[in-house]
Order: sequence, then structure tokens, then C-alpha cells
Amino acid sequence: MKVSFLGTGTSLPDPDRVQSGVLVEAGGISLLLDVGSGVLQRMTQSGVDLTSIEHVFISHFHIDHCSDFLSFCQSLWLLGYNKTLELYAPPRMREWSRGMYDIAFPYLREKLLVEKTVLKEDDVIHLGPVVVSTAPTTHSTLESRAFRVEHDGKSIVYSSDTAPCREVIELATGADILIHECNWLDGDHPKGVHTSPSELAEIVEHAEPGKVVINHISPEVVAKEKQVKATVGRRTRAEVILAQDLMTLSL
Repeated sequence: MKVSFLGTGTSLPDPDRVQSGVLVEAGGISLLLDVGSGVLQRMTQSGVDLTSIEHVFISHFHIDHCSDFLSFCQSLWLLGYNKTLELYAPPRMREWSRGMYDIAFPYLREKLLVEKTVLKEDDVIHLGPVVVSTAPTTHSTLESRAFRVEHDGKSIVYSSDTAPCREVIELATGADILIHECNWLDGDHPKGVHTSPSELAEIVEHAEPGKVVINHISPEVVAKEKQVKATVGRRTRAEVILAQDLMTLSL
């Protein structure tokens, strides 16, 4: 199982980080978790064969998690993609899809076949030897999903955007790699939106993953990397890593 970090930043501009996107390759399956702005370019930079991707999971419909999807679709069309692209996302996908394909860019409907699956809160998707489990996250008023990808006894959990919540902790329990957001530093912030370093330390303490990758990080978090990693790692023996664009990990 291989994990490629395509975009590790937020909506705040960062010269070294684009928006959210993680590619997981396992058991002959390539699946994309989120596809924010810049992710298509990162896939090209990393040498990914775009036509090998048959499954895209979008956690929620904030711009920084889905804005490159249509650019990705157009690239597949121009590359002669002759398969069905499987798209999985929360229920808001229905309205988003109508806006994109029926109003904004109707020509794409004829260029690429996209099969859409609405994800329930606790869905389990079987993709051959790979299993993807979902859980709801707590992210303002928008319905969102976290994902656990499992293959051959190994597991990766991607939190997407979330404040600390029981559902994500349960999904992440015992994972080999927990990729969890840490959008901002400790301090006064709106409740129920994102996770801070101290909050992530508590999540890790309960979930006990083998490795923690701090993701979805703003420039202020990057500037305090040493302090943030120390805070997140204070209650765990797990290795703590600050994600970087184009970084890869293997299990």
C-alpha cells in the first residue's frame, strides 16, 4: 500500500502547498481522496498515470477539496480514458453535480462516463481487494466524510476536515497511518470546524495509530512545525510527521 500526498495545504495561499488531495495505491487499485486546487498538477509532477485512477472519493464540497475534479475529468477525456470513473461523495453531490454538468459545463457529460455513489454516514465500499469505510466528521454545517482504506491487513485513515469527534476516533482506532487535519494553532477558534495541535494529541491518544501525519496545514502551522509536532506527539509513541506535498509513504 502506497500513499502519495498531493496537496497538504488549506485555502490560504502557500507557495509550497496546494489544496487537499491524497492518492492511495493498493492491490492494483488507485483511488483519489479529495481533489482540491493544484492536485491535478501535483499528480502530473509525481508521474501518476491519470488513466489508472478509477475511483475518486470527495469528502465534502468546500472548494479546496473538490475544485480540480472537473479539470481532472477533462484531462481524462483528452487522454482517451475509456473506463467509467467512479465518484463517491456525501449527499450534496446531487446538487453539486447538477450545477456542474447541467448548468456550467454540460459538454463534459458526453465526454466522460462518471458513475456517482452517494455515501451514507457509515458506508463500506468494496473495491476488489481494497475496502473503504466511511464515517461522518464534524465540520461546521457541511456534511463531510472521513475515510479508512484497508488492504492486506494494513490501514490508512484520512480525516479530511473535522473538529475532534467520536466517529473519526473510532474509524482511526488502530490504523497504521492516521492522516489528520491540523488547520490552526491552539487558541480561540470557532467550535466544531477544525482541529488544533492539542486537540489532535487527544485524538491520537485515544485512537493509537502506528503513525500520525499532520495534514491540511495552514502557513501558521507550518511556521511552528517543531512546536506542533511536539504537542501532537506528547501522548503517543507513534511517529509524528508534518505532511509535505509530493511526500510518499509505503506500508
